Amino acid sequence: MTTSKPAQHREGLSLLELLVAVVVLGIAAAGLGKLMLGAAQEGQIAGAMGYRTTVLNGEIARVTAALPGSLPDGTTTTMATAPPFPYILTTTVVTAGTTQTVTITVRPMGERAIPAVVRTVQRALTNSPLGGP
Repeated sequence: MTTSKPAQHREGLSLLELLVAVVVLGIAAAGLGKLMLGAAQEGQIAGAMGYRTTVLNGEIARVTAALPGSLPDGTTTTMATAPPFPYILTTTVVTAGTTQTVTITVRPMGERAIPAVVRTVQRALTNSPLGGP
């Protein structure tokens, strides 16, 4: 007759189970870390785009607020080197007949700078401040 051994009651985790759990957790943490790094980089780019848009809108507001014909032809360049957004702002004014064309360029600076943005504003030169002939 064969006798069976009583089942042993075991408590806790074996070393192999613990090792597998640590490896799985490590793989998940590595993936999550990569995802968080990408999100942080995208956040920096979005912030820089916000600053770039603010600078551009400020210059467009200055140009459109000026009376027609009051902007002299030529190019002006402004450089801002202070953080958080170092940039070069270039405004070029060209008058041809009764039309004035203003080209505004905002070029971010730095090793991780985003691309520059260029916008053109065309203005009709009139004798009347109300826009008539």
